[in-house]
Amino acid sequence: MVFEQSLLITNPAKIYDPTGLENSIYGDEFRNEYGSIRRLFVRSNYFNDRIGKKDILNLFKEWQNDPEFFILRGVVYDDTEQERIIRKDDEPYYTWELPRDFGYLYRFVKASKRGNDVYKKLVDQRLKPIDEMHDIMFFNEDDVDKRTCALFVTLTYDNKLCSPDTAWQNIGKEFHLFHNNLRKQYGRVEVFRTWEATNHYYPHVHALIIFWDHTFPVLKHINKDSSISWRIPYKEKQKITKYWHSSIDVQALMDTNEGIKELTKYITKDLCSEKGDKTNSMIWFHRKQGYSISKGFVNFMNVILRKDLGFNEPSNFDLINNMCNCNQDFIKWEFMGILRGHDLGFSSDMWVIDLKKPPPRVIEMVLNEYKRWTSRRCDRAEFVNVGQLMNTNPVFQGGVIIEKCQPLHKNTKII
Repeated sequence: MVFEQSLLITNPAKIYDPTGLENSIYGDEFRNEYGSIRRLFVRSNYFNDRIGKKDILNLFKEWQNDPEFFILRGVVYDDTEQERIIRKDDEPYYTWELPRDFGYLYRFVKASKRGNDVYKKLVDQRLKPIDEMHDIMFFNEDDVDKRTCALFVTLTYDNKLCSPDTAWQNIGKEFHLFHNNLRKQYGRVEVFRTWEATNHYYPHVHALIIFWDHTFPVLKHINKDSSISWRIPYKEKQKITKYWHSSIDVQALMDTNEGIKELTKYITKDLCSEKGDKTNSMIWFHRKQGYSISKGFVNFMNVILRKDLGFNEPSNFDLINNMCNCNQDFIKWEFMGILRGHDLGFSSDMWVIDLKKPPPRVIEMVLNEYKRWTSRRCDRAEFVNVGQLMNTNPVFQGGVIIEKCQPLHKNTKII
């Protein structure tokens, strides 16, 4: 989608406009040179006892609500100019040259930040095939011998064991050990899991677990509120409980609707709301992935869906891949850096802005950011060959080098 230049609604005199921060109680010690909150500085201040967990939550929300834009510069050709790309046959290897009279298109892409609207859209797209899949029944309520190969497990964290920070530091390794122990006990075991933070900032785990080589007997359970849930026998639960250091809740799943759709709802709706701010802030601060799906679980879903899909948490690399690939008229794309929407004059409601002739002040900001980015990241950079990128999925490698410009590493994040 192309936006008109009239949407540049502010006119800051310089890249970093301090007046944009007048409502924040947090100073420059948390910000980069543009005034953007950065996790590196938040962590440094926290571990030096200058701020508390409530400040982490507030700083995360300010970071999340401060739109930033990736800047891409595409080589633009007229139809006639496109035909004038010259193949040089006298070189040892075939090479290509651009005519001198080519122009640029500047594309500004709103960055995905955990919990913001772009992030939610990317996650919705990634998990949509799962959410729309046909329900798979493991047992029926009227079955005499009820069995299931799918469990929904919640692993809590005992507050007496350690501090919240230590718990978040260890939760990934501890869950990996839990998963491995289940494999030793039951054979092939695949998981789809997500984290959640408690009111006291401790993590706990929600996980859908598929057992390829084992099924569990299922018992009907009447809850205190008179609702019905399905459980496994006490002895079976104890086998699982011994692999976790704190309390565990285990539910037997009647069908995929109970587990998969509950997890996707939690990831796409609950986390992308005020309810999820505490969880998102802890995931962001402790550098965790919001959710994870084991490779075998993906294979299980691909068999069911009859498609070859990937369900891992999306990144800004995916976002920019899509932006580069959506217009094949631009064969080469160049990553120029990252700027705040506040300084560019872009509303947070604008996701993609294309400008062939940006105002001089915007060009000046972009070029200054480009110099800053290249000076900090590497000495040599390349154009992105979008065709090769889409086919081979490298880390922005292998394009035709026309001039020095900065490649975007697939792990580039706004943190």
